[in-house]
Amino acid sequence: MKGDISGLKEELSGLLLDGGAMAVGIADLSQAREAMTAYADSRLLRFNRAVSFAVAFPRSVIHQLAEGPSLTYLHYYRAVNTLIDELSLRVTALLETRGYHAFPIPSSQRTGKHKLASIFPHRIAAHLAGIGWIGKSGCLVNEQVGPRLRLGTVLTDAPLPPDAPGEVQCGQCTACTKACPAGAIKGRLFAPGVPFSERLDPELCDRYQDQVRDRFGKRVCGLCLVACPFGRIGSETTGSEQ
Repeated sequence: MKGDISGLKEELSGLLLDGGAMAVGIADLSQAREAMTAYADSRLLRFNRAVSFAVAFPRSVIHQLAEGPSLTYLHYYRAVNTLIDELSLRVTALLETRGYHAFPIPSSQRTGKHKLASIFPHRIAAHLAGIGWIGKSGCLVNEQVGPRLRLGTVLTDAPLPPDAPGEVQCGQCTACTKACPAGAIKGRLFAPGVPFSERLDPELCDRYQDQVRDRFGKRVCGLCLVACPFGRIGSETTGSEQ
């Protein structure tokens, strides 16, 4: 039964934060209709809101990637994704019991001809929901933990009060661009009108991870996550670097 919508937003936030999320926000998807049309499954365009949330990744595990590929990173990558999917199901169930439609987006699902896309861009929803901004690496960057997080998204038609979009804070920083061994990061700031292909070449990234698999046995990199100065362990720097 539908009721107080602001109370529902608080209930959803409490559910997610109590369940392990570090940040929660509501995205007004009408603010990025062009991006939704370009990057989301057309069957999902009927939803005008997204419940977006982030689960922090253990920063010490990310930091270990600076020394090379890590099986520990892969272990917790799967564990965090499982938690996100569980939370998404709980959010979906709550919204549906209140009489709204909801659609949980899988935490990590590769689709498309070359398996480089997803059915919905988590990062755009998280940016619109104020959880962070889309960095030059294409990752969602949060002021507290940087890009060391994973994202969850539940689409809904519930008219939840939206949050303000995150403000891009990368500035002139080139840390992730310099750290990328594939040369996939082009160093251009995110802006709604800038095509994804002008900021990042996912095929170069994908090809490099195939090379890592040939010598390590698994596809893994994450050096752009290590390099970002926001939320980095052992650094007093919380902002951008030259």
